[in-house]
Amino acid sequence: MTTIIVGGGWSGLAAAVRLLERGESVHLIESAKQLGGRARNVSWNEQTIDNGQHLLIGAYQQTLKLLQDIGAEESELFQRLPLNVSIRHPYFADLTLTDTRYLPWPLSLIIKTWQLNGFPVFVQLSRLMFKARLQKKLDDIPVLTWLKKEKQSERLIKQLWEPLCLATMNTPVSEASTHLFANVLLDTFKKREYADFLIPKVPLGDSLPAYAERYIQQKGGEISLQKRIKSILIEENKAMGVVTADDMHLKADNIIVATGSHTTQRLMGKYWSSPQPRFYPIITVYLQYTPDTKLSRPLLGLSGTLGQWVFDRGNGLLAIVISGPGKHLESTNDELIDRLHDELCQADLVITSALIDGYVIREKRATFSSYVDVSSDRPHTQSSVNGLYLAGDIIHNLYPATLEGAVINGEKAAELIMTINTVR
Repeated sequence: MTTIIVGGGWSGLAAAVRLLERGESVHLIESAKQLGGRARNVSWNEQTIDNGQHLLIGAYQQTLKLLQDIGAEESELFQRLPLNVSIRHPYFADLTLTDTRYLPWPLSLIIKTWQLNGFPVFVQLSRLMFKARLQKKLDDIPVLTWLKKEKQSERLIKQLWEPLCLATMNTPVSEASTHLFANVLLDTFKKREYADFLIPKVPLGDSLPAYAERYIQQKGGEISLQKRIKSILIEENKAMGVVTADDMHLKADNIIVATGSHTTQRLMGKYWSSPQPRFYPIITVYLQYTPDTKLSRPLLGLSGTLGQWVFDRGNGLLAIVISGPGKHLESTNDELIDRLHDELCQADLVITSALIDGYVIREKRATFSSYVDVSSDRPHTQSSVNGLYLAGDIIHNLYPATLEGAVINGEKAAELIMTINTVR
């Protein structure tokens, strides 16, 4: 049984690995010149950076298990750090969430929150986390509506929840799904190690994509790069193969479409039954400072500013993330670089004379919008066509558009194929 996987992002790679480890025949086809999808390598100033700054957390259990299964050592790829994030705001005191290893979880987080931020913040955070599980059972509402209902202060909404919602869901709090947001919170804080940050030590293209490529080749799988799929061959409601842009017909017993949702929709044509996906952009601005420039911690949150999260990539390189829609999309690259540099100077994180260069990466369709009730609009793994399966982060699961969600859906498609093959 041969499976063609269309798309070499993290979802397609996860599907390929799981099929190959069970002895299935796999041909993975990617239109770009490298694997990784939206988490791929980019060259700039004789160094390799990410096509948008990403962060993994300890709760990404399926991603971490997949990496382990294909021979990747977590310690070589990521720096695992206990929860320790500080968020700055021009008008409020710094808000810090951290843990201590001297107390059991979650008591350690609760005590530290009280000590560092005061009793009112502790009460509000505790209330929201307590109500999160209940809220998942109620009708979905915008995150902002939920926050106000649970008496979250203006400070916490602006300084914590807005940047956190944008970071995890790439959707403003005024329209983001509370169901998805509550699930992210509950999963992240379920265990101490789930709240850990996994800061990439290497460009993400050198992590799962590189190891999965090696694994696929070792297991006899086929990878075709720079090959675009024009259409899917369907006869009597059964997927029979694909047609490439150069009119080559490739036959297959099963097909997994693991592309971005706009491409999936184009390939599915009349067989796509879900609503038109909505997309939001993410902009990552890399600022190269003198090598002695260094943040106090690898990750720093910003609120009340255009920049939302700042990553210290080492050797004076900072990556600033701007998630979601806004007027900033109309700004030129030079305007974005100047504005973010000014914000870092005003926050006393850098000095004006230290800036050497800047580079802007715009991902216009970075993620689907995680709006209220989006879960009911997300397509499922098994399509209406026999032998045709869907993967990618937009396919239905309990996460918004994340690397973990992409891996979950890739593995789900592979498992479904193997289950059906076993029944046959």
